[in-house]
Amino acid sequence: MVGQAIQQTASTARGPRPFDPTRDLHAVAHLLEESFRSEHTFPFSDLPILRELGVLLWTLSYAPVFPDNISGFVWLEDGQIVGNVTLSVDEPRGDRFLISNVAVKPSYQRRGIARALMQTTLQYLRDRHAKRALLNVRPNNAGAIRLYRNLGFGEVDIRGEWKRAAHPSPTSPSSGSTGIGFRPLHPPDRHSISTLVRAAMPSYSYRIPSPYTTDFQFDSADRLLESLADMASLQVTERWGLEQEDQLVALLTVRAHQWGPAHRLEILVHPGRRGRIEEDLVEFGLQRLARWHSHEIQALVTSAYPDLTEALERNGFRFVNGLMLMALEL
Repeated sequence: MVGQAIQQTASTARGPRPFDPTRDLHAVAHLLEESFRSEHTFPFSDLPILRELGVLLWTLSYAPVFPDNISGFVWLEDGQIVGNVTLSVDEPRGDRFLISNVAVKPSYQRRGIARALMQTTLQYLRDRHAKRALLNVRPNNAGAIRLYRNLGFGEVDIRGEWKRAAHPSPTSPSSGSTGIGFRPLHPPDRHSISTLVRAAMPSYSYRIPSPYTTDFQFDSADRLLESLADMASLQVTERWGLEQEDQLVALLTVRAHQWGPAHRLEILVHPGRRGRIEEDLVEFGLQRLARWHSHEIQALVTSAYPDLTEALERNGFRFVNGLMLMALEL
């Protein structure tokens, strides 16, 4: 089925074909920026005059070599790319894949392109004897959820987006958040960070590339790209660890923006310490952000971690959106 569709594409320039980064990357970047503009997925996506720069930065982040474990399909109509699906393989477990960047150009939606792309992708995985496919979708995207359910996907988890209003003035430490035990993370901490990530992340997400897992990894090349992106978008990224009894028990990433999108807090806690240190982590993060220009503050939390949700709510955060993780046994 996939082979026939690809052969047909070569002669008619219509339908699916495998993603080729050497010729497709920039066109796919434009498609994703347009499709996910409201979610500010790309730098400067909310500033029309700078959107092209944001697309260029995204494209350059993958140049000159696109990651070997990422592939996918594009859909052609009228000689242009109007649809995309990205595939990421779980390298230690080559039978498990993450499906992401499912997008169709708005003017070509409601023509069955997304369904056809997903069917092509799933058949490709079955032909390679893959065991499981995972994807993320917004809980309020009823059309996409209905499509994925019809294809056999089931719900696994929801990672919620929580926000609080801009802080009017620097927050002051409360009972527990004095900064004791917090220290900046450095490259030699990589092993300790990886150990904590493996312990804290659920089995279905470990080693699957996603904003929630890879953001805590400490790779030198990624951090260099992050520094360049920080300079280009006028943001500052701080990475902190919380140590107790000479053990790294929690990770905190603080992203502060000079202007534009919301500040961000990202928190990961060892399962053995949950329910005891969330308040300290949230308050310490807020203290760091209080040094910067006042913006909304965003945090991402899994539905399986109510202790962190409660700590955020006590500090003024409210649920606004999220991502639902869905899985399909192939």
